[in-house]
Amino acid sequence: MPTEKVLVVDDDPSIRDTIRMILQRAGYEVLTAANGQEATAIMQQSDHSKTVKTLLCDLDMPAMDGTALIAHFHSQYPLIPITVMSGADAFAFTEAVLKRGVTDWIRKPASREAVLEKVRVAVRLHKLRENDARPPQT
Repeated sequence: MPTEKVLVVDDDPSIRDTIRMILQRAGYEVLTAANGQEATAIMQQSDHSKTVKTLLCDLDMPAMDGTALIAHFHSQYPLIPITVMSGADAFAFTEAVLKRGVTDWIRKPASREAVLEKVRVAVRLHKLRENDARPPQT
């Protein structure tokens, strides 16, 4: 079975590295970026747009913040589930972000188990979306 690829975007290097290590130990291939600009550049390289199965992103980042990145992913890569990671606890803001195409939400700091469960669910959702997007076989 091929290794599932996850893109983690957070401007805090310690959070990025911790999540990368958690996911790599669980068998995922992990790409990382410090902001939305780096993430969009990564997606334009090679075949990442076809192989990334889920995106985990922070909201508050320099250069290109999470809401702009979410809008970009939602329009360019609609099959890729998006999980927002944030320390914010504002329900109205969370609700607004979820309406923009975000699949799930994880509050920072997140436990190892929470990160792994969110990624497992998102990868499963990506497979379902991929199957639904395929034309029916005749």
